[in-house]
Amino acid sequence: MAKVNIADELRNQPAEPLLPIEKKLIGWSFGLGVALLIVLGVINHLLPQ
Repeated sequence: MAKVNIADELRNQPAEPLLPIEKKLIGWSFGLGVALLIVLGVINHLLPQ
């Protein structure tokens, strides 16, 4: 049984472009994260402890 080196297999695999739905999900996730950070910052500014 031959040993398979996963690192070599991944290095030799051709790059696959992102699908349009994956790009949309990344954009929405990033936008939501930034928006929630802004909301958290505003709440922290208005209600300091």
